[in-house]
Amino acid sequence: MKKNKALSYKKILICILLAISFTLINIVIIGIGLVCKSTQDSCPDDWIGFQNKCYYFSEEQQDWNSSRHNCVTQHADLTMIDTDEEMGFLKRYKCTSDQWIGLEMTENQTGRWVNGTIFNKWFPVRGSEKCAYLDDDGAATARCYTERKWICRRKMH
Repeated sequence: MKKNKALSYKKILICILLAISFTLINIVIIGIGLVCKSTQDSCPDDWIGFQNKCYYFSEEQQDWNSSRHNCVTQHADLTMIDTDEEMGFLKRYKCTSDQWIGLEMTENQTGRWVNGTIFNKWFPVRGSEKCAYLDDDGAATARCYTERKWICRRKMH
């Protein structure tokens, strides 16, 4: 009788350990799945994530309006630049090419971002043309029909 009790306790203990192991394995698998899903959903392929935004650095060149249209078709717009950190990020990733950004200057050199907000001149913009771009020295303007690469920005999903 004592042997049967000892065997049944061992069976119960083995069942409990198997159940705990099964539960832990499922938790790990679900956790890995969630991590993979969240990184996959962050930014589309060929986009780079930074501070809860996704950025696309084009390889081809187009004028400012066509560049903006290209961004809009991807549920984005030409990038705005809100902080020094964002400016640093954009300069690092744009490589050596000049790239259109979402800033239009007016005749009196005030500017407006593509979302309609007024540019508060927190960084200098060289030149006296209408459409802004980033180069190795910061921001400058050029005629909007000039073909350049561009940078799109959208919220991270």
